Amino acid sequence: MLVFLGRNQFETRESNLSVKILVCVKQILAPELAELSGRPEIKAGDEDPFPLTMPSPDDNCYRFNPFDEYAVEEALRIRDSLPDVTVDALSLGPERCRRVLLRALEMGANNATLLHLDHPAPLTPFETASILAAYLRDKAYDLILTGVMAEDGMHGQTGQLIAALLDMPCATAVISERLLSSRGPVYVEREEDGGERTAYKIDLPAVLTIQSGINRPRYPALSHVLRARTQEIATLDAAPLLPAARERIQGVSRIESSTTCTFLAGTPAEKAGQFLDFCRQKGFIGH
Repeated sequence: MLVFLGRNQFETRESNLSVKILVCVKQILAPELAELSGRPEIKAGDEDPFPLTMPSPDDNCYRFNPFDEYAVEEALRIRDSLPDVTVDALSLGPERCRRVLLRALEMGANNATLLHLDHPAPLTPFETASILAAYLRDKAYDLILTGVMAEDGMHGQTGQLIAALLDMPCATAVISERLLSSRGPVYVEREEDGGERTAYKIDLPAVLTIQSGINRPRYPALSHVLRARTQEIATLDAAPLLPAARERIQGVSRIESSTTCTFLAGTPAEKAGQFLDFCRQKGFIGH
């Protein structure tokens, strides 16, 4: 099925404009370090008896959201295929988020901007999208790319919320894209349930959330790595752009597993005997 999404009626593009692409990238805490295992249920108003200790910014436990790497690579492939294309990277968070912007520059992005924000609690997708949209409202990007989700929260909402706030057409879970010309439209295929694909032609400007597996992110070239070491990363204070809170966390708990596990004790021979007895009791083997 081919669907055409029209241009925002308030948006005009000149034929001689270069293509400006923005990629939103996020730094995440490695999931294995953010486990809630063994933590009791925490209700609103309760003091957490086992507060999470966030690692130091110097710790090597923060990383580039892997879904965003595909978005950066896709932007660079567009630049490789068309003349006069600029790829910028944007991240929101504390000072340590410069690392992911440095990585984007090393991959080949032209410029990078950090929206600096030290926030005591994780931002909701709406808060994140609102800050990014407020910054982007007057920036005139032709394409805004994000990963399909962040590996830590897995909300998968930020890209489409940015599009809604900026009144732009949006395609999510994009598994193939091709910018047909510097003026657009962009041809995309997105992943549907049951293995179906839907094809779209979308006028620019537009927002795409890029699915993993669409490409193979490149390894940074030495020339880009050397350039990134000396390139300035623009920094802006994002605190004034933070919207009023609409959502509040009322509790955090882990769902108890309904499965049981039996540990075998003793020597290897004794464990083997216990395992055979268990299999016979369950009828897996004959007596």
